[in-house]
Amino acid sequence: MTLVFLRILLSLIIFLFIVNQIYDLAFYLFGLTALIAFFDGFLAKRNRVKSQLRSIFDPFADKLLINLTSIALYLTGMLPLWVLVTFLIKDSLVVFGAIFVLVKNIKTTFRSSVVDKVSVFIQIITLLSILMERSDYFLIWMAVTLALFSLIITLFRSGVVTVSKRTDLEDLRFKKLVKLPDYFTFLNLFMGLSAILFAINKRYNLSILALLLAVLFDYLDGKIARLIKRQGEFGKQLDSLSDTVSFGIAPAIFAFTLIKTPFALIMFTIFLFAGVLRLARYNIMEFSGDYAGMPITVNGVILPLVYIFNTPYTVYPYIYLFLAILMVSPVKFKKIF
Repeated sequence: MTLVFLRILLSLIIFLFIVNQIYDLAFYLFGLTALIAFFDGFLAKRNRVKSQLRSIFDPFADKLLINLTSIALYLTGMLPLWVLVTFLIKDSLVVFGAIFVLVKNIKTTFRSSVVDKVSVFIQIITLLSILMERSDYFLIWMAVTLALFSLIITLFRSGVVTVSKRTDLEDLRFKKLVKLPDYFTFLNLFMGLSAILFAINKRYNLSILALLLAVLFDYLDGKIARLIKRQGEFGKQLDSLSDTVSFGIAPAIFAFTLIKTPFALIMFTIFLFAGVLRLARYNIMEFSGDYAGMPITVNGVILPLVYIFNTPYTVYPYIYLFLAILMVSPVKFKKIF
């Protein structure tokens, strides 16, 4: 589920990039988010994950990526209004229909049809081509046609299943899930998002400060959790999500805004994907004292120092590549945070 919520956050960031007409970075992040969705689905299928929450939020993450990107492209004059309206009407009807079904029976799970999966894939390819400023009207018409066909299939074949056992959605209560350490984790996430916004607006000193504060809050949430012995599964998932945003996505976007050569963009993308891979590995493994691979939090210390010491921007891609290798390496690191 952590990767699903990461995709939701990335969709919001992509929207901001497109609205600010930073199309090259939006293209790379959009492609990365699509890869994460594929990787996430592959892991869920391989591990035979059956979750009601996942059946709701996984397709929602896809719809949010497509519709937020479509809205942003329309606002910047890159997507026709009729295409946007088609996407919005189709997904709005599906989402509100799902909410109606859930209200009637909280134990409902959802299944996407093959047509819907193909439709999402074509929509993603279409939006990628537009972000590359290579609009293809054949792709656009195919995406619209499949979207409408998918809506018809959904209306006539509900794709819903009612289960008798207790579901994870029923256990989703804010007061029950969130503990004291998690509030510091939320501050970590807030600092990571702030670092991204500051970098987009080229306020680099504030972006660096936000990264360092994210490290501080990450340290405090772990420290408090151990002191009061309240380390739950929700806290673990929230912590890994926050760390990926603050110490994976934010540093990559920071560097993206400094140097945009093709080589640099590839290296920063590798860095981002390495951070996501580390998140996935961390969530399925148990650690006892040592980490396998460099903790992603270390990026929140090293990269601000790289900027503070006026390292030439041309060196950044090599630094990020080195850090990416360390994050996914089998080298043992002592647990500090």
